[in-house]
Amino acid sequence: MNMKLRRLICGCAALAMLASAASCSSDKDNTASSGSANASGSAADSAESAADTSGEYQRQDIPLDPVTETLSGFDLTPVLGEDSAVPEDFEFSSQGEDGSLKGSASVMDKNFVGEFEGEGFAVVPTENDAVEFEVELPAEGSYDIIAVCATDSAGANMAVTVDGEALTTFQVNTTEFGENKAEKVLVGEGKHTIGLYPQSSSLYLDSLTIKASEKIDPSAFEVNRTLCNPNATDETKRLYNFMCDAYGKYIISGQYSPDNNGTEAREFSQILKNFDEYPAIMGLDLIEASPSRVANGSSGGGEKAVAAAKDWYLNQNGIVTMCWHWNAPEPYIGKNGASWWEGFYSESTDINLSKILNGEDQEGYDLLIRDIDAIANYLKELDDYHVPILWRPLHEGGGDPKWNNPWFWWGSSGAEAYKELWKLMYDRLTNYHEINNLIWVWNGQNLDYYPGDEYVDIVGYDVYADAGDYSSKKWYYDYTKDAPSENKIVAMTENGTLFDPDAAMNDGTRWSYFATWNGEFTIKDMQLSEEYTSFDMWEKIYKHDRVLTLSELPDLKSYPLDTQKYLEEHPDEAPKE
Repeated sequence: MNMKLRRLICGCAALAMLASAASCSSDKDNTASSGSANASGSAADSAESAADTSGEYQRQDIPLDPVTETLSGFDLTPVLGEDSAVPEDFEFSSQGEDGSLKGSASVMDKNFVGEFEGEGFAVVPTENDAVEFEVELPAEGSYDIIAVCATDSAGANMAVTVDGEALTTFQVNTTEFGENKAEKVLVGEGKHTIGLYPQSSSLYLDSLTIKASEKIDPSAFEVNRTLCNPNATDETKRLYNFMCDAYGKYIISGQYSPDNNGTEAREFSQILKNFDEYPAIMGLDLIEASPSRVANGSSGGGEKAVAAAKDWYLNQNGIVTMCWHWNAPEPYIGKNGASWWEGFYSESTDINLSKILNGEDQEGYDLLIRDIDAIANYLKELDDYHVPILWRPLHEGGGDPKWNNPWFWWGSSGAEAYKELWKLMYDRLTNYHEINNLIWVWNGQNLDYYPGDEYVDIVGYDVYADAGDYSSKKWYYDYTKDAPSENKIVAMTENGTLFDPDAAMNDGTRWSYFATWNGEFTIKDMQLSEEYTSFDMWEKIYKHDRVLTLSELPDLKSYPLDTQKYLEEHPDEAPKE
């Protein structure tokens, strides 16, 4: 998320938590009263018995009712893409200089970026400029847009627009004229204006060709179905198996709930009011459970997150994802006069993670362990109550890979220290605390920060696109899926502006799920916000037959552990050919 925006949000959240500390404390038993249709006992009982006098959570053995596995009618038919009527031999070609130039775009005939064809090439300097082509397409379907082009900086992103709307992006990897392309762009039949503009670095376009695309290969979405924790609980395996089954066939909707307010959050009530649906995934944050925030007066954040998670999964059959804006330990916050509640930013902390992890700063190491142990208390309670979690710690560690600018302290000491911290947390939570309900989600944003396949189940990227940019965000998807050495689920783990599900399904950018951040990205003036995503796009997404909302999830508690085995025993439920 944009740093200034996130600072504002988190600052306001911290002040709000302080102002309501007393009410949070008095409401704890009420908000933690969610029970389970499957687990005996109640969260209210847990709130009274979870901790001893030292504050450490005491594990509970909460039995489950016997499970009768069922797919709940969930359709597992592969989705190959729209049946395309585009003739295989269709081709449109034009020289770059023959396009319509917008803004300060111009034509040049100097060969400083390589040899060109024709009389010159189009130069598009900035995102406020463009080169456009009038094209008549024979049918609705998928098209590859092939640009012979160059840029000043290899790896620069270019946007493709259709009739003025951004549909997708592609990466230009050539600093001299070469072929680069946007694949499987869904466009309707008839006359259209196809445009290109740079999102970073200038675009030099020699020629443009448009051809029919090949179909999606469903094997691209076959992933490793074994969780990295060999002791994962059955309910965790069931959720992960469902997500593996859904991957490539559906996009699961998600929304973050501010201050861990659950369905009482304005974001959730407005989505329900407008679309008669809840998102399938609820996002929560353990930020206020960070010991350095508790030491400064924060209260109730962890308890509220646990209560919301229990209610969402146990009572609503929803999926829970959790992040942790880890406020650094007390000795390391307040750099440059920063406030304590800014203690997760690199610029506001003075912490050398490398020294902590190599033994030079023993106090720092002990404090990191203290903090992880504090968070473990909440995760252990959820584990005991059989609530699986998409656990997303140390997020955005690498910052933006194009600029190598980590903005959170856990990434600012470099990739090696970050990976060691990830492994330390994994070992502490999994092996020491024996927490077995976590599906480990990594979105370090930079491939150098990937800790290894054996510590990660799902890979993701946080994408905050420009307002109205509904493209599939294919570059981020393709970049992220290359992090692991084996196929893993790829998710849009946070987002501002939403994306068009038709574009994503059609071009193969099939994010497992999205999780829209709270605040201005969802709500403005107490209503559903159109500042980033139009109401029409909101509605399209929440009504789309390939976007799963809460009511469309199968029963997660009884989903098969092994789908193939289940279908062999229930052949009548096998996918349609």
